[in-house]
Amino acid sequence: MRLAILFSGQGGQRPEHWQQLAREADGELRAALVARLPSLADPAFVPDADFLAANAVAQPLIVAQQLALWSALRERLPRPICAAGYSLGELSACAAAGVMTPAAAVALAGERAHLMDEVATGGMLAVLGLDEALVAGIAAAHGLAIAIRNAPRHVVLAGPAAGLAPVAAALSETGASRLVPLAVRTPSHTPLLASAAEGFRQRLAGLPERRLAFPVLSAIDATSARTVSVAVDALARQICTPLDWAACLEAVVELQPDAVLEIGPGSALAKLFAELAPAIPVRASDDFRSIDGIVRWLDSCA
Repeated sequence: MRLAILFSGQGGQRPEHWQQLAREADGELRAALVARLPSLADPAFVPDADFLAANAVAQPLIVAQQLALWSALRERLPRPICAAGYSLGELSACAAAGVMTPAAAVALAGERAHLMDEVATGGMLAVLGLDEALVAGIAAAHGLAIAIRNAPRHVVLAGPAAGLAPVAAALSETGASRLVPLAVRTPSHTPLLASAAEGFRQRLAGLPERRLAFPVLSAIDATSARTVSVAVDALARQICTPLDWAACLEAVVELQPDAVLEIGPGSALAKLFAELAPAIPVRASDDFRSIDGIVRWLDSCA
């Protein structure tokens, strides 16, 4: 069976993901997560949406949730033909492919969040239904830029928080079919985070060179990384570089998978892929109540 894996980014995390990890995470992964999020060790603590949206919480939490799922699934699935990660999800994709251990990835997610928060605050806005060049022009007038290209007429803007409301009003008047503020508090994938990208590159330095267990597609341009050095270069650059997620999904389609599984909070990536390639079965891990359910679905696709 030809299986492709997608790792989701920030925005879909909910209290139940926190609670699942609080109950089930163990070993080195739990230790790395509790070191970043001590509240996880308190069974009485119930996080709210604002708490979960903070980078310092969201990034290590999501990476831990994704890699805990991957660890439970890995031995029961065929080796993937590729993996790709949306923004933060690329860190999990790299860890799944063997760039670093899951515990190291959780620690690095915390470092990534700290570096980003230290440099710039801001926000992100998904824009649907308008020509990309038109959106780019309106965004620039308000100090924002296109950070992610999800599909034709579906982009994500990023920039200072003060520009989000004015640009949303202007885009609404221009005829945007949908505007969705994202639960992200930094201007990700813009040059405003150049120093954070360089800082993260330094944190990644020294990882031993090896061949990956499977290729990881860069969210920047769908370049296939097969070694650690290529993967970590893309992992650092994407913090301050626009992502072409549409190209990444097109590259997955060209590899002719029999099924695609999104791992992580939410199902946004599965929905995007289904719109692009309706003939290829795709589901998100959040669609299922158990690991067994995921495995049974994939078996049915073989």
